[in-house]
This record gives sequence, C-alpha cells and structure tokens, in this order.
Amino acid sequence: MRLDDIRKEINEIDDKMKALFDARMECTRKVAEVKSNTGDSIYKPVREKEMYERFKDNQEYVSFLKKVVQLSRKKQYEFFLDNNKKDDLFEKFKSEELNGEELQLCLKTDKSCEKGLDKKSVLSIIAESSLEIEKLEVTNTEDFVFVTLNVPEDDISQKEAYLIKYMLESETL
Repeated sequence: MRLDDIRKEINEIDDKMKALFDARMECTRKVAEVKSNTGDSIYKPVREKEMYERFKDNQEYVSFLKKVVQLSRKKQYEFFLDNNKKDDLFEKFKSEELNGEELQLCLKTDKSCEKGLDKKSVLSIIAESSLEIEKLEVTNTEDFVFVTLNVPEDDISQKEAYLIKYMLESETL
C-alpha cells in the first residue's frame, strides 16, 4: 500500500467523523435548548464520568471523548449567552466591565471532579480559547488557577471572553 492511498483513506475517515461531529453538535444544541427551558445546569460531572466509564478500556478514545464533551459544553454555554439565558452568574459578570483589555480569573478546582473541573480540564479550556494568555499561575498548595487573558476590543474576542468566563466560573468550585 502506498502513502497516498493511506492518506486518501484517512481523508475519507475524517469526512465521516466530521459528519458525525456535526450531528453530535446538533444534539448538543437540542440539549442546551431543553436545559435552558427547564433551568437545568450545563455541567454534569456525574454524566460525564458515566460516559468515560463506558470506554475505560481505551484511554485514547476517552481523551478524544473528553475534548468532544468539552466542546459540547462550550457550545451549550454559547447557546445560553446567545439566547439571553438569565441566571445569577450570567447577571453578575454581564454587568461587569472587562478590566481594560484583560480578563482576570481566580478559579478553585476540584481534584475529585465530583462537583467541578480539575486543574487539567481548566487549563485545557483556557488553552483552547482564542484569547492570548498574559499570565497563568497554578498553585501547588491549593487547587487554584489564576489566569489573566488579553481580550482585544473586537466583538468576537469580547464574546469569547464572556463565554470562557461563564463556562469556567460555572464549572469550578
């Protein structure tokens, strides 16, 4: 078999995965709509653990699934913001002005992942954002993550900053 043939096969698989991913994101939108209508919270650590447990024999797939689930949660938070879902946290930070061009967060993480995100998950969400990391401090004695993100003044970056803040503050202790 030639390298070009293998790459063609990979492209075909990627096309199928893209279609399945799009279908999953559509289900995510429907979940967000139901949660918005019922007042349910987005982050469900028990549900996520159940999902990962199904595939515990394949850690590579669990890693992949964790990223998909993280993107799904982000999509749900975006739905809540776009549809003006009102809750206490949303009202709290929506009334705040960003500190110049910076977004500063102090997040308490959860080693057990029973009620909130662990450090690794918080760092993954921050790293995947489109915002530039100005300062990042992760303490060793406590489970805190302190982060300062640069937020350009354009509307897309402002929305991303609010989305990241909403997601992380909702999912940490």
